[in-house]
Amino acid sequence: MSREAVQVVIGKAVTDSKFREALFANPEKALTGYDLTQDEIAALKTIDAESMESLAGSLDERISKAFIIGWQVGDGGGRPKRATRKVTRGKRIGGPMP
Repeated sequence: MSREAVQVVIGKAVTDSKFREALFANPEKALTGYDLTQDEIAALKTIDAESMESLAGSLDERISKAFIIGWQVGDGGGRPKRATRKVTRGKRIGGPMP
């Protein structure tokens, strides 16, 4: 069994609307190239398209909200802060850098 391949397919179906559409329109074709057993393919075919769309929409909404909140409240939208120190005539001011 290839649990990782199943996780990849489900993750891609949730995050990629074109793949999701292809998966439900023609699962055999969409799943070509993934290391899946026949049982795994059969199980993936039983996933309801409406449930997958709902999950994708919910996840997309949550990610969008988290991004907006992080950008407004966080430390610059997730961009790392640079450690800086001022040097005057070869002397550090402000102590050691972390």
